[in-house]
Amino acid sequence: MNGQDNSGNESNVFEKVVDFVDERVGLKTIQAKMLNEPVPGGSRWAYAFGSVLLFIFILQVVTGILLMFYYVPSTDHAYASTQYIIHEVDYGWFLLSYHFWGSSAMVVMVFAHMSQVFLWGAYKKPRELVWLVGLALFGIVMAFGFTGYLLPWDQRAFWATVVGVEIMDKSPLIGDFMARFLKGGPTPGQMTISRFFVIHVMVLPAALMGLAGLHIFLFRKAGPAGPFRGTPEELKAKTDYFFPRQIWKDIVAMATVFLIICSLAFFEPVVLLEEATPDPGDYHPEPEWYFLFLFQLLRLKMFGGELGQLMGAIVLPGAFMALLAALPFIDTSPERNIFKRPVSLIAWILVMLMILVFTVSAIINRDFLH
Repeated sequence: MNGQDNSGNESNVFEKVVDFVDERVGLKTIQAKMLNEPVPGGSRWAYAFGSVLLFIFILQVVTGILLMFYYVPSTDHAYASTQYIIHEVDYGWFLLSYHFWGSSAMVVMVFAHMSQVFLWGAYKKPRELVWLVGLALFGIVMAFGFTGYLLPWDQRAFWATVVGVEIMDKSPLIGDFMARFLKGGPTPGQMTISRFFVIHVMVLPAALMGLAGLHIFLFRKAGPAGPFRGTPEELKAKTDYFFPRQIWKDIVAMATVFLIICSLAFFEPVVLLEEATPDPGDYHPEPEWYFLFLFQLLRLKMFGGELGQLMGAIVLPGAFMALLAALPFIDTSPERNIFKRPVSLIAWILVMLMILVFTVSAIINRDFLH
């Protein structure tokens, strides 16, 4: 009887706490609004990309915080502390490897999410701002990969950063300033690793959380676009609510991605090269895999010389991003069916093929050199 009384008292206390918070915050209203949001055309696996991205980011924050308990951001101790994490900390090798593969998963998911939005025409009115904020989030995800890559302070990290900063240096107006600021000297050193660490663990997470919150707010305001096929009447007739079907799909997608990252961390754990030195020796510098297509592009003869490098490293990628930003204001047609937008479909296929071909070419060239 005492056990039942205690259980009842605990339940009453919990309910009182919930009611107290709800009265001041409106938790039940927020919960009802989020769970009962209509999903035009019904729940779909394609809608899970955003939730998976948020899930990956949360785990990147968790694993990153755990790694910071042992990591020392200095040229004297960064390499040794990373080795300590791998070899001495219980399951440290898995933690570091999960964080490493998690960054790659974020890049893959952000490409998949942007592709889905583009192909479904979900960037069109009234979702222009959702698209623009999404592009900014894409830039932050790529910056995460670039800044985090240096922190282990091995030869791969050091020279990949050198290559990236040299590319940045070619930017007009602010390129020289940004390169000097990030390096903090003639060659990467203590100031470099300190600044990359601060940007990676403080500046970028704060920016991403702010923009992600704005992205979700704008998305909720505009509402889901729904599939590109079907009349408004047909989509309305098939409308589901976010709970339970879409939440179930999101959970399954997140669990699948989590298992994939865990498998990669287990079977392909992070292995460091020698400690970073200003002499590359036999190592051939190259960036992380998601920058390889740009690295390979710059090897083409047409991008030889300083002007060619400027065109390949800055002008073309900048023009492409500007085109993506202007896309909702250029493509004002209400038509969203990708099969009735052949130019968009062909353009997407060509861009994906170019990225794939140049990435594979860079990997083949790397294996040949090694």
